[in-house]
Amino acid sequence: MPESAGTDRPPSGDDRVAHPLLRTAAATVLVGVASGLVGAVCVLVLHAVQHLVFGADAGSFLADVEQSSPARRVLGMTAVGALAGTGWWLHRRYVDREDVSVTRALRDPTGRLPFRATTVDALLQVLVVGAGASLGREGAPRQVGAAAATRIGSWLRLDPRRRRTLLACGAGAGLAAVYDVPLGGAVFTLEILLASGALRDVVPAVVTSGVATVVAWPVVTTAPTYHVPTAHLGLPVLLASVALGPVVGLLGLGFDRLMTWARTHAAHGWHAVPATVLVLAGLGVLATPLPELLGNGKAPAQLAFAGTLGLGVVLALLLLKPAATAASLGAGMIGGLLTPALATGALLGAAVAGVWNRVAPHAPATELALVGAAAFLAVTQRAPLTGIVLTLDLVRTGTALLPALVVAVALGVGTAWLVDPSMRPVALTLRTPGRRGRPGGQAPGSSSS
Repeated sequence: MPESAGTDRPPSGDDRVAHPLLRTAAATVLVGVASGLVGAVCVLVLHAVQHLVFGADAGSFLADVEQSSPARRVLGMTAVGALAGTGWWLHRRYVDREDVSVTRALRDPTGRLPFRATTVDALLQVLVVGAGASLGREGAPRQVGAAAATRIGSWLRLDPRRRRTLLACGAGAGLAAVYDVPLGGAVFTLEILLASGALRDVVPAVVTSGVATVVAWPVVTTAPTYHVPTAHLGLPVLLASVALGPVVGLLGLGFDRLMTWARTHAAHGWHAVPATVLVLAGLGVLATPLPELLGNGKAPAQLAFAGTLGLGVVLALLLLKPAATAASLGAGMIGGLLTPALATGALLGAAVAGVWNRVAPHAPATELALVGAAAFLAVTQRAPLTGIVLTLDLVRTGTALLPALVVAVALGVGTAWLVDPSMRPVALTLRTPGRRGRPGGQAPGSSSS
């Protein structure tokens, strides 16, 4: 009797391949959508906190800070410090005894990242960043995007390797959504989190970052993060990049060591409550003469790119901005380090331009600030491609400065690596036989998130 069409038969090779691929494709799109929504919500909450603390809605963080009275600024930041410090203390004592971490989840074979604990930690991050802590706002959406990816991967019954890839993609897509940097988010995922150029990782990294940015557009908008005048490449810029690269390498190494020391010696337990209060209140006081000091670094970077800061202010911010970031970490706060590092590099480039103007006129201030930002980011993240691509994606000035960026990044990363072998680029470290490197592709300049 002929076999009927409905008779059970073992799945063919095509069937066994198709179902995992379809589930992976569906998961990839869902992770992109989830990360975009997370990024949009984080931005909305951030703006709400900013409005409550400073009592203004002038269209930018710096304008809000400048329009607030000194008393309101200090009191508002102090109140947020007490709330966030207490929240982190209770969270670490009763909910998650260790800081929730994308890096730790990538090292875990199961790729687990608890959604509830991660979301609470991310909310506390948004509170302190919105109130003016010197930390990047990308930490929160990166964490929650990764946590959402773990839920989606488990729901669709993906294997551990695919879940791990999606976890990293969710983190990169959260970064992409909050800054509208689809290419930068994908490169961050591949170079820093996964240290991979395999097609099976490239496709989901690009798709998730692209989908996330589109989903977040109604809130984040499509405008570049930094509005920068047109940049031009010339021989003076190229020569200045050659000189700037090694300087960036040395100062980037110092920045990395300072942040590592601050995290290592961060306040723990109930001590984090008064430490968070004191740091935010102190930053509020310092913001009276230097309002650019507050926040993730967007304001000083924007002014450095525009070439509108005087040399004295540039030098003051170049010293105080890293100190404020280290103090925030040392108080036990959590947040990103991408934008504080980028701002420090931009200020360094602006300082070189300011000194140049004292000797000869017409220093290429915008160009040197961009070169300094990309190189400093590359050194502190140990990620040359991420430093270049993320900077270009943030400013969207085109590729005219690409030769200068490549030269400065190569010299900066090479100098830091030569002085301190631990500053070896992440991808090279992970691919060196016999070296443990940074399992899971830890973002060196990132917070514990």
